[in-house]
Amino acid sequence: MKQDLKAALLTAIVYPGAGHFSLKKHLIGAIFAGVFSVLLILTLQDIFAIAQCTANEIVHGKIPMSVTAILKAAQQPSNACAQLAEYKYVPLMIVIWILSIADAYRLGRKVLPNIID
Repeated sequence: MKQDLKAALLTAIVYPGAGHFSLKKHLIGAIFAGVFSVLLILTLQDIFAIAQCTANEIVHGKIPMSVTAILKAAQQPSNACAQLAEYKYVPLMIVIWILSIADAYRLGRKVLPNIID
C-alpha cells in the first residue's frame, strides 16, 4: 500500500495523528492527537455533566424511577440539563480530523516510496 494512502487511512480510521506517526512525523502527529484529545475530553465533560444533572433529577424525584422514564430523560433531557449540552467543540474536532487526514496524505506523498508491504 502506498505511504500516502496508508497514512490517510490510519488517520481517518484510528485517530487524528496516527498516520503521522506511521510516517515518522512524531511532532506533528502528537500535536494533532493532543489537540483532538483535549477537545474530546472537553466534550466528554459536557456529556458527563448532562448525565449528572439527569441523575440528580432522578434522585430528587423529578424523574420517576422507571426504565421508560429514565430512557426518555436520557433522550430528551430537561431544559436545565439541556443547557449544559452545547457541544461547541464537535465542529472543531471534525475540522481537526479532516485537516489531519489531508496533512497525512500530503506528507505521505512527499515521503520516498517504500517497498510495497
